[in-house]
Amino acid sequence: MKRTFTAVDLVQLPKLDSSSAQALGTEVLTAARRVLGDRGAARKVPEGVLEAHEDLTVALGALTKAAATRLPSVPAEDTARARAADLAVDSIWSGLHDVLVGWSKIPGLPEAELATSARATLFPRGLKFTQLAYKLEWAESNTRILLLKDNGLEAQLKRLGAGKILERLYEAHKDYGAALGITSPVEGAEVEVTNLREALDELVEALRTYVVRVSGMISRRDPTKTEIAQQLLAPIENWRPAAARGKPAEAPPGVAGQDGGTGEPGAGADGPEVDEPEADGL
Repeated sequence: MKRTFTAVDLVQLPKLDSSSAQALGTEVLTAARRVLGDRGAARKVPEGVLEAHEDLTVALGALTKAAATRLPSVPAEDTARARAADLAVDSIWSGLHDVLVGWSKIPGLPEAELATSARATLFPRGLKFTQLAYKLEWAESNTRILLLKDNGLEAQLKRLGAGKILERLYEAHKDYGAALGITSPVEGAEVEVTNLREALDELVEALRTYVVRVSGMISRRDPTKTEIAQQLLAPIENWRPAAARGKPAEAPPGVAGQDGGTGEPGAGADGPEVDEPEADGL
């Protein structure tokens, strides 16, 4: 049988559903934003990596929209409830943003650096996501909450005195999902999963291609390129779902056929599974 060397053959990723894929994709793009924001580092990033980065950005946007679109519509009688829940979530995210901005303005403190980093991760475009349509905003909020719980941000924000804010955020987000019929599905609502599966498959493929392109930067002759590649791949290498906190981390992406991995199988696999609608909530 003829061997092939496509991204599917070469790269194993952690098993992802729609929510975890959105969270991981966001982390990867956040890491890339930090690298590309450094002019010196950005000059060493090949065109192929930039192209893969652009494709990943597009795929993440498509998955976010598909995840929101497949959610059941808000019943007319819950419109007022949804509006109130939306305003509550908006206010809490805004309050958390203000806390991080406040800390970041105080020079010389380790908390200032922590706040600046957390703000870049959670609010790369400020509070624009709070102005989206209800379902899209819920998906964006859900992604950020997954980021909080998956990469240690929760503990860091508690160090800044934001523990009570996070508690209220989780409660409000849960209420938001219920008001939209996400965590408490509307009886008889039809949920379309085909587009979501396609969008998820596209994102997984974009991630694999990104890993292959970035891995090509590793160079024995140029340690700086290797360091940049490690920074770009760190979110994938260190990824573990929220449910795995306290358990050994999942294996980093590698060559198909290696033992010890908990990621997806290589060529011939059915691909990532799409959870039922209620599984995407917290």
